[in-house]
Amino acid sequence: MKRFIHLILLLAFAASYVNAADTLTTQSKIDEVTIYKQGAMVERTAHVKIPAGVSIIKIPMISHKLDQKSVQVGITNSDITLGKVDVIMEVTNKDSFVKANKKLVDRISVVRDSIQILTSLKSTLKNEKRIVISNDNIGGKKGFSAEQLSGIASFMRKDLNEIADNTLKYDRLYDDLSREYRISRQQLQLLDERALKPKAAILLSLTSPTSSETNITISYIIKDAQWKPFYELHVFEKTATMNINKKIFVSQKSQEDWNEIKMTVTKSNPTKNNKKPELTRYTLPHQIVTSKNTQTTKVSENNMVKVFGVVRDEKGSLQGTHVSVGNISTETDASGFYEILAPAHSNIMFSHSGHTPINRKTTNENVNMININLAEDASSIYAEKNTEILEVEDDREYSSNTKNFEPGIKGGIDYALKGRVSGVQSSETFGGNPDASSRAYIRGTSSLTGENQPLYVINGMPVSGDVFLSLDPNDIESMEVLKDASSSVIWGSRATNGVVMISTKKGAKTGSDLYNSVFSNLEDYTETSAGLNSIPSDGAEHEAALQQEEISVHYTYYAAPKITPNVYMLAEIPHWKDFQFLPGKLRVFSDNTYTGESYWIPKDIEDTLHFSLGVDKNVGIERQLQVTKQKKNLFNTRDKIKREWLITVKNNKEVTIDITVEDQIPVAQSDAVKVNLIDNGGATLNESDGKLTWKLKLAPGEKKEIKFIYEVIIKDSSVYDSLITDENL
Repeated sequence: MKRFIHLILLLAFAASYVNAADTLTTQSKIDEVTIYKQGAMVERTAHVKIPAGVSIIKIPMISHKLDQKSVQVGITNSDITLGKVDVIMEVTNKDSFVKANKKLVDRISVVRDSIQILTSLKSTLKNEKRIVISNDNIGGKKGFSAEQLSGIASFMRKDLNEIADNTLKYDRLYDDLSREYRISRQQLQLLDERALKPKAAILLSLTSPTSSETNITISYIIKDAQWKPFYELHVFEKTATMNINKKIFVSQKSQEDWNEIKMTVTKSNPTKNNKKPELTRYTLPHQIVTSKNTQTTKVSENNMVKVFGVVRDEKGSLQGTHVSVGNISTETDASGFYEILAPAHSNIMFSHSGHTPINRKTTNENVNMININLAEDASSIYAEKNTEILEVEDDREYSSNTKNFEPGIKGGIDYALKGRVSGVQSSETFGGNPDASSRAYIRGTSSLTGENQPLYVINGMPVSGDVFLSLDPNDIESMEVLKDASSSVIWGSRATNGVVMISTKKGAKTGSDLYNSVFSNLEDYTETSAGLNSIPSDGAEHEAALQQEEISVHYTYYAAPKITPNVYMLAEIPHWKDFQFLPGKLRVFSDNTYTGESYWIPKDIEDTLHFSLGVDKNVGIERQLQVTKQKKNLFNTRDKIKREWLITVKNNKEVTIDITVEDQIPVAQSDAVKVNLIDNGGATLNESDGKLTWKLKLAPGEKKEIKFIYEVIIKDSSVYDSLITDENL
């Protein structure tokens, strides 16, 4: 009880003198980052030693792109009381900017003066030349003798030569100075854009009855971060196992590098909370949440944003420019720099005597960097000669937190593909009517019949074009186009014109049907890296390693020599759901040798995962036409075409392999043609599509030959020409 009373008195004493507390600055470091489907939560730690009483702690150099409402701060020492937490925005390198700015502005001023002097000297030389040449009547009516005339000509020649030499020298110097002027102006603009780096800082108050120390934890959300999975597969056929390295591509533009951090990726959304809401005690002022080991508090909301930047005109920095918003105002300093707190979505006025005022609107981001070039008022400009080389730059506004605004997609899902997936173009019919039908095409495909539609796969399931076109573009989570040969292995002949892979958001609708993602059990996918990763803040994709799995796998091989002379290595993983695999690209290594890339599509509805590992050059296959015969019947009323094909398969590997070989015979679509299979070569025939399938087992070094024969009887001579020229017949 005495300790409690002592703490109350101490808090009361501290509250009356909080403004007098010294500010202690301590640095923090990023320990862990959790990356969501869009955005990331950054976790920092710091350590501080404080005296007895109230201490104000400042933790600087934090990304200004943080969501202020998401900031949470905690301490681990239960004897210390955590008070108010604030987030402030500051420009940390203003002094270095001012120094660099002054150096550039001074040099530009010297160059400008030198150009003006050269302009005057060049004008003087032009006048001298004009006077010398125009004085052709120096002798008057009496004229000169030959000797006198020769002397005058020599004098004029010498004078003109000297003028020409000086003119050339001045022109070269003028060009050099003009070039330096332009470069210096560009450097000045780059200085405005890049040198001023805003940072956030956390301010918090700590109250302690004695000298003490504590760890401080800080977490906050930033928006500019994303990830996507990919996998490195290391295949070892002799052991029937596969090492799978789970990796991700990460990109982030938080304005702070993530160096040697623990990383967690998740498909969950940080803005959604599945826990049922509960009302807690409501007090004023807001109470501090405490627990036995930690105390945490959230920062209060603030609708004021920091605005800063540089104001210039054609001649350089504009000191004394009036910057105002409502009843809040400030002026630029000698380097043209200003900073001001302004309400979000408010208009800021920039005005300076003799210049045209400019208005700029703030956003609701934490920091707005707005650089301004004020134009001189036309009514107050003094027209100087020969100033054409002095550039007047366009007004520009730079915002350090600009969102990429994507307007609503009109015209259907094909337009969404055109704008968001590389390699896809759309074609609309009926004269460009936005309500007319349209189609999507993958660039690089073509068809004489015009039937070059890709195969659409939504959440791992092939769908018709009508279902695809009915999909709301806003329901799309991600899209990707597959155009390589491996897509044909996965999806067969339907993938001839490419495959459009689409993942929808959970609960997305197409037409009247509700699409529940087949990856529903992976909606809350979460994986934490085993080691440390580093991701710079440059917006580019960087690789990061998560976990490694060693799993049992069964390898088979597949060949369709009618389509390609390549043999593909396939893999089957039973009980794949135990490993939480997401759809993604594959980098395949066979016995530590890189063999290429592929793609897999895990589906909930299947217990075994089937996918292609790419081309295996150690298994060869060849398809040759052995016999082709054509003959007419006795009465010349019909034609008969006979085909005999030979397929040779060779296993050059050191292990026995199982290989599936597929070919086909044509399927008659009308009474005008009849197809007879004479010899299937031991294959299984699918009569609906004419597909022939062989299941073979080849020992190391073994070669097998497959022969099949069929004939086509042509009853209608009108189709003869098209059939006889068909190379696939």
